[in-house]
Amino acid sequence: MLQKIKKMKYAHFEDERSVEIIEKAYNRSETSARHMFPMYVTWTLSSMIGAAGVIIYLAHVRWWLVLTVVFPWALETIQRAKDNYNIYDELELYWKQEHSYGTLANFLRRREYLKDNKVFGLSNYLTGTYRKRLNARNKQYEGFFFKHLREVILKRNITKISVLLNIFLLLYLFLHGQLDVGMFIAMTLYIYQSVYETLTGCIIFFAASGMHINFFEYYDKYLNLSEDDAGECTDDVPKNISIEFKDVWFRYPNTQRDILKGLSFRIEPGERISLVGENGEGKSTMTKLLLGLFVPDRGEILINGRPLLSYSSEARSRMFGAVFQDFAKYDISFRENIQTGDIASNSEEAFQDAVKKAGLTEVVEALPNGADTMLGREFENGIDLSGGQWQRIAMARAFLGDKPALILDEPTSQLDPIAESDLYTEFADMSAGRTTIFITHRLASTMITDRILVISDGKIAENGPHDELVKIGGIYAQMYEAQKQWYVKSEGQVTAV
Repeated sequence: MLQKIKKMKYAHFEDERSVEIIEKAYNRSETSARHMFPMYVTWTLSSMIGAAGVIIYLAHVRWWLVLTVVFPWALETIQRAKDNYNIYDELELYWKQEHSYGTLANFLRRREYLKDNKVFGLSNYLTGTYRKRLNARNKQYEGFFFKHLREVILKRNITKISVLLNIFLLLYLFLHGQLDVGMFIAMTLYIYQSVYETLTGCIIFFAASGMHINFFEYYDKYLNLSEDDAGECTDDVPKNISIEFKDVWFRYPNTQRDILKGLSFRIEPGERISLVGENGEGKSTMTKLLLGLFVPDRGEILINGRPLLSYSSEARSRMFGAVFQDFAKYDISFRENIQTGDIASNSEEAFQDAVKKAGLTEVVEALPNGADTMLGREFENGIDLSGGQWQRIAMARAFLGDKPALILDEPTSQLDPIAESDLYTEFADMSAGRTTIFITHRLASTMITDRILVISDGKIAENGPHDELVKIGGIYAQMYEAQKQWYVKSEGQVTAV
């Protein structure tokens, strides 16, 4: 299943229907597999041995006792097996409710949410919302129970009635001198306490298989989720790359709004570009398409004149170094956190070069165990870094492996404008000679890049260097006038131009 995750299209993780399949495949299918083997198998085999003894013992007392005990059990078993198939359909209705309160449970117990919960007093609110959603689900369960109450009472009590009848039969035999007192007590206790449990154990594997086999449908659906098209791809990574979007259209799965509407532009090898625009205009979506996470609905993306997907996923991972706004913070060592940027690289020289370029030399020297220090608070003796230090780790990942193209997708949005501008300047210096894309809705990067692309309404609205776009007086000029005072320092103070 983990191998499937590696090959699965990224789009499935942003599609609720696919997420449902993935979650059920992992939770329900795996749970069903553990129930079927070894638990049900060993239970069935051991019960069969016990049941053989029961039948022989009953037949030894009176042959017809086998019928009075086994027939009611067989009848109830058949009814319960039918219900196990039917209840599956009912359970399918409750997944969204379970998912909604399960997500809230994560908010209540995961460390990254606890600070906000404490500061804003959210715990009681989230707990109350969790309780409401859980109660709503429970009411649906109750409705299902009462809907089938009559059937449950009739079908699930056949063996209980049989216990009473068989005890009366034993009492009759005892009172007429056909059973001694020891045999009467032993048989009564056995029928009352464990005979039906033993018999049920004989067929538990088969009786419960209906529900569990249905759950395995999601395992098949999971394995049938579409994968990245391997096709005839090359693993070669060019030393310098050009990037071209040609009339690219895209909307997210199961939505009705086009995010990109004929996006077209070209970036030359080694060129540094700023892609700017307001929030929601499609800048990060463009990045996901460029990295191969999504496939355009129309149009094409070319790398050095070749379709993007003609390069293998391994080649693309070595081609692009990306720093995202929501970069990952792994609870592993400092070294491993950076090596996630290029897991094929075992070079200490490359690692040290990435650390140096990202400005982390002093940080690693201050750590108690150097580069082998565990980061995060999930494990004992783990060290948590500042937000700015984590950002630099994300940058180091991008630099590892000498990738020919770098993408900075708004990772500095939590920094103040001056610090953001300084970081962009550092990044621009370190990325010299590589095709580089700075993506932002703030303009800290625009004056240090060769060209600016302004995206609006899903396409390129303006294209040119900073001075030229300011003179035009269009979208970029308006954004620049609104923000320019953020990036001017005078004697330690931010002042307007």
